[in-house]
Amino acid sequence: MARGHGELRLGGAGVTGSGAGAARGTRVLVCECAGTMAANVDFGVVERGIAEDGGLVERRRVWCGREGRARLAELAEDGSGERLVFVGCSADSVAQRFGNLAALGLDLEVADVREGCSWVHGEDRTAVTDKALRIARAAVRFPAARPRPAAPAARADSVVVVGGGVAGIATATELARMGHHVDLVEREAFLGGYATRIGTAYPTNDCGACLPTIEEQSGVRRCLFRNAAVDHPNLAIWRRTEVQSVSGEPGGFEVTLRQLPNMVTQDCVDCGLCEKACAVTGPDGEHKAIYSELFDGRVRWAVDLGSCTFCGACAEACPVEAIDFTQSPRLATIRAGAIVAATGCDPAPAELVAHLGYPAERVLTQTEFALVLDEWEERLWLDRPPVGEVVMVQCAGSRDLRRLPYCSRLCCTIALKHAIRLRRLFPTTRVTICYLELRTLGTEGESWYTAARAAGVEFLRGSPPRVELDADNRPVVEVEDVGAGVKRVLRPDLVVLSTGFVPSADTERVAGVLGARLDAAGFVDVLDAKNRVTETSAEGVFVCGSASGPKSLAESSTQASAAAGQVHRYLTSTSRRLGVVPTIDGSRCVGCDVCTGACPFGAVSLVARPGDAPRPAGLRDDAMIAVLDADRCRACGICAAHCPELAIAHGLDDETLLGRVRTLVEGADHPVVGFVCAECAGAAFSLAGVRRDRYPENVRLVELPCLGRVSALHLVEAARLGAAGVFLAGCAEDRCQYRGGDRSAAEQIAVAVELLTEASNPIPIEQWHLCAAERHTVGRRLRTFCAHAEKLAGERAAGADPALAGIGGGSS
Repeated sequence: MARGHGELRLGGAGVTGSGAGAARGTRVLVCECAGTMAANVDFGVVERGIAEDGGLVERRRVWCGREGRARLAELAEDGSGERLVFVGCSADSVAQRFGNLAALGLDLEVADVREGCSWVHGEDRTAVTDKALRIARAAVRFPAARPRPAAPAARADSVVVVGGGVAGIATATELARMGHHVDLVEREAFLGGYATRIGTAYPTNDCGACLPTIEEQSGVRRCLFRNAAVDHPNLAIWRRTEVQSVSGEPGGFEVTLRQLPNMVTQDCVDCGLCEKACAVTGPDGEHKAIYSELFDGRVRWAVDLGSCTFCGACAEACPVEAIDFTQSPRLATIRAGAIVAATGCDPAPAELVAHLGYPAERVLTQTEFALVLDEWEERLWLDRPPVGEVVMVQCAGSRDLRRLPYCSRLCCTIALKHAIRLRRLFPTTRVTICYLELRTLGTEGESWYTAARAAGVEFLRGSPPRVELDADNRPVVEVEDVGAGVKRVLRPDLVVLSTGFVPSADTERVAGVLGARLDAAGFVDVLDAKNRVTETSAEGVFVCGSASGPKSLAESSTQASAAAGQVHRYLTSTSRRLGVVPTIDGSRCVGCDVCTGACPFGAVSLVARPGDAPRPAGLRDDAMIAVLDADRCRACGICAAHCPELAIAHGLDDETLLGRVRTLVEGADHPVVGFVCAECAGAAFSLAGVRRDRYPENVRLVELPCLGRVSALHLVEAARLGAAGVFLAGCAEDRCQYRGGDRSAAEQIAVAVELLTEASNPIPIEQWHLCAAERHTVGRRLRTFCAHAEKLAGERAAGADPALAGIGGGSS
């Protein structure tokens, strides 16, 4: 095929241009989409315009046909290293039609002149053709750095699971059965967590410490102490152990553990003579300083290091010399390809319910009441109820901005479970549940509610502001009965508070060590609350169970399996596609630390500046320098937008981004510039184009990897270039794909508005939150915004002071 000047057409295709000049090494593939754009785009003008820039243009009536696809395969395999720019349909359509050619090495940059131009505009052929040409020129003249090719992923085939509750054990055993080596780290002496102490559990009303059986066992589940999965050879259990530090990179973590001694060795025969010999009571007031827990089944006894006096009485009583007080703490470093946080949650602290009379002999929490019910059941043969009336108070200290602001989801069903059990044990005991909103999720939860009503439990809609004690230490509960419209005074024998749940005491420390972020409530924050609930902001760090928020045992078990599957996929994937990691110019970086706080993924850190590293003039000798972790970086660009020294060069750098804006707005009448994220908002705009949702030709779209890439510099420069208005369209509110892009954009808008106002050049700037479901709103939003921007531009041209309503920070 001819590559010189002029034109040659074969098989419906044409090639023009020389390939010389600024576009050397670039081949532009122009698609007419079978004539669907002929009404308002003159592709002859587009082709000649690109060729005038020195680009090599290959034009076809349709590229997704057999001949076009064959030609694309040829270009992908020719090894010339040519840059290929596709001028035609949207990036989504290109991916759907040509995605299978990526295996051949096809890498297309897309200039969307169909959904983003022709299909959304009217029949002004001159204006639409000019815009189409400018879209193509912007892509050809200002290429963004392409993502790095898929790189081999060498990851250690081992996992550290932090937390030995039900979720942690289930994750660990499942991964071990998948063939991975697993180190299960538990800070307590026994496994099982709260599930081993609360009796029967919602929603199945049987014991909580169950695991699925392995293939060699009968049945579908086995108690923790009988389940052979815990004894898998791939599973190593570290008791009384904490994660002290984590270093290395995702896929190759170095995890330092600190383990306290158990003092009781594996030689123990579980005779219990040591406990009889011990004269010291443990901190809970119930156990001795040497004690046992039933459900673990592997470690029979342990010494409470906080209360033990090391008198040696237990060691002397032991018939097999299984107690060794010479043991000492030790440090160990293990290697892990991935880490799972399963730190669980704790009942809310007592101070959150002090206003409800807690703690007191006749005021308990539901967690404590579960143990009391077990004791009462043992006294059932006396045929005399231990109490005549019980009042349960829902949302105790919860859903209250002064205390615990959120709903823990489990408290209502736990109360129902205990109320039903109490009524069945002692039918003459009166049980009243005080509530404002009873939350019983799913079919199982609703069945518990109906079962409680059938059992004779009274439901009183109202929440007591306080619980007081009379002279006999009997609770007095004053509550407004919303249903009856009267105030009631209850004098029960016992008040049971349905308190919420908070992150476990170790969650904040563990998350800090692992580099995972916490949410507003202090739980481990998940990467995406809908689709990636077992991943965290830290690469290679996963989460399951109540570490990310209160969950029932059924939910924890399900999420444990999901986490195991995600970790297995992560460890066994052979490669990963990497984004273009920004670069940091040492001659500009002053080590100000702004970028480290802005990065949502902890990919930027400050290190000591090497002696031979470039540095800005006048910088102090001890100034640090920012460095980027390529494995953690998601290439969102938020760091580059925030850098006050412009020291961070993103793959879509400032020169490229502003060059595209300049090319697009040049010659347009009152252009409106839209910065659109390539994710959710990009999907909305693409689908709006498919449905041909019309909007004015003066709208010029600039696609970004994330809205967080936008800086105040870009907004101010767009205004200087003549933009009548600017909008920023990103993901749904608080649902940014890169976690912080929407907040970053809002901050940059505020700065830009202030600068433009000071420069007496105010223009409307709005931020929109969009997703694919809102595709039908795109055209309306654009038509309304363009009309507003044009009105203000007219007022400025006439010398009037434009109304500033809607200028800056508008968000929808």
